[in-house]
Amino acid sequence: MQSGGTASQSPEASSGAAAAAPAAAGPLRIPDAALAKQLGLNEALLQSVMQLPGTQNMVDLKTRLVSLADWNNSLRKGVLPKASSLQWPEEPFRSQFLEVLKGLEMARFTRRHPKLLPPLLSQFMQLVSEFEAQLLEEEAQQKQQQQQQQQQQQASKSEGQNPQEQQQQGEGEGQGEGGGEQDQAPDEADMQGSSQQQSDAQGKEGEQQDFDVDLEDAQSSQGERPQDLSDQAGSSTEQLVEKLLEGFKEQWAPVMENIDIAEQAFDDIDGLLEGPQGFDSSSSVWHQTGWREVASLRKKLEDLKELRELVRQLGRGGGKGPLKKAPEQVYNSRSPPGVIRSPMQPEETRGLTRSGDLSRMLPFEAHLLAAGWPRWEAAGEEGGGGGEGGEGGGEGGGGEGERVMTREGSRGARMLFQARRAERMLMSYEREGWVDDERARLTGRLEVRPAAELGPIIVCLDTSGSMYGAREVVAKAVALECMRGAHRQQRPCYLYSFSGPGEVVGLELGTDAASLKNLLTFLTCGFGGGTDVDAPLALSLERVGREEWALADILLCTDGEIPQPSEDILERLAAARQSLGLEVHGLLVGRNVTPPMEALCSHLHVFRSWSVVGGGPDG
Repeated sequence: MQSGGTASQSPEASSGAAAAAPAAAGPLRIPDAALAKQLGLNEALLQSVMQLPGTQNMVDLKTRLVSLADWNNSLRKGVLPKASSLQWPEEPFRSQFLEVLKGLEMARFTRRHPKLLPPLLSQFMQLVSEFEAQLLEEEAQQKQQQQQQQQQQQASKSEGQNPQEQQQQGEGEGQGEGGGEQDQAPDEADMQGSSQQQSDAQGKEGEQQDFDVDLEDAQSSQGERPQDLSDQAGSSTEQLVEKLLEGFKEQWAPVMENIDIAEQAFDDIDGLLEGPQGFDSSSSVWHQTGWREVASLRKKLEDLKELRELVRQLGRGGGKGPLKKAPEQVYNSRSPPGVIRSPMQPEETRGLTRSGDLSRMLPFEAHLLAAGWPRWEAAGEEGGGGGEGGEGGGEGGGGEGERVMTREGSRGARMLFQARRAERMLMSYEREGWVDDERARLTGRLEVRPAAELGPIIVCLDTSGSMYGAREVVAKAVALECMRGAHRQQRPCYLYSFSGPGEVVGLELGTDAASLKNLLTFLTCGFGGGTDVDAPLALSLERVGREEWALADILLCTDGEIPQPSEDILERLAAARQSLGLEVHGLLVGRNVTPPMEALCSHLHVFRSWSVVGGGPDG
């Protein structure tokens, strides 16, 4: 049966199965890193297989390496290996582990994220090691119990034979005594001897029957005890496997659920699966309760188009870069420097356009021009010393020769060409390029352009008591969307959550696990306290003053119930707008636009989609 299953395996599996057969084993060499590489395994897995308690010889080692390679290749392709095609590990661990992986949908995750495979296989080897160690220990205990039972059975058997022998000896002595009495009184002795023999025979038959019954009971008990021991060992093995896999499932089930949430919330989570020593399923970031908040907010963000559009407007581009989809920019003399398209930089031909430029017009426009003018040719031979008419001379004579019109041009074509050129309607090639450091503003549309990475995002989020309820949901959705946008476009993002005086908390919303852990903690916290807007704005302006944050924009999310900012803050904001082109976007999650918001924000956005968050501006 094994040979039939092995025939459909890979060449490596066939060679491993051939090595597993004792008749065809032949000389076996010690597996090394080359063999592990051939099977797609690293040296760490090779060492783990060699150190397993059940790896007793080279045949076991090769068989297990082939099976482990089947596990690795199948999970990398996004499928689970078939239990019938595997020779290791032993049942019932093999089938039950496959059932656990199927319930976790592990193959789907390992195909999308190969970084999950090394820690998964490493923990798989640990479980197999514990299973095999316990299995060997139980086998040793079972053998010891069988030996003890055999010794007890032999002792009880010898004790059951001694009374019979003694009885036979006593019977022989009785017969000898009876023979002596027969000489003295033959008749009486015969009568008594016959009766005694009958009674003795009946007693012996009864004793023999009792002994046979005891012997049958002993034999039946001897036949049942090995089966009882095997059933008991099988039951303990099942319990061991269930215990091991239950711990594995408890550790990996929340991790798989949270990775699924992260896949839907962020475009790329490979950076979150990295660590000092690779992916760690016991990492606290994958066991945070904030992932439920992320899943809930992500569903709401699908319908909150205005928030997504707002985040796209944050951060100014830093110059030319690779071609990608980015906000369109047009020239504006009062805006900060940007990258705009201009015909003054003819770098590429993009298509066809209308113009009055003769150098870029299409050939059929030139044909119209040629058809409108007459055609002249010189009379006589070129290069002659002079003509018969006396006027002419060729080029050698230095005078102008006589010119003769051979074709009269079309006046209509000539006038049509001149009119098209005057109206800049000549069909021409469109040649233009991108000019850097020109004054530009955003139009709100997207186009494919050589845009550099967008500038960073600084979020000032009001977490005062007045933001409780639906406003709190909007504020947390803004924080999540800012992080998603920064994660998608690989740009920095920093969050200042503020409430009362001196209550400002700064969070780096990066793409690493530590930053994500901070965001998850923030999403599970409640809002409360007073409102002081000067402190977060002062910290934001200080950050914008750094070179790496010079192109950042500020997003102020509040309900508008804030005190009037200080004159120092207003002056510093005005100076930053003048020198750096800083823009402050305000997201108002309240009913009315307040004077402090008008004084602080260069762009004011009022949140309207209250039906999505399940509330209103009053919470």
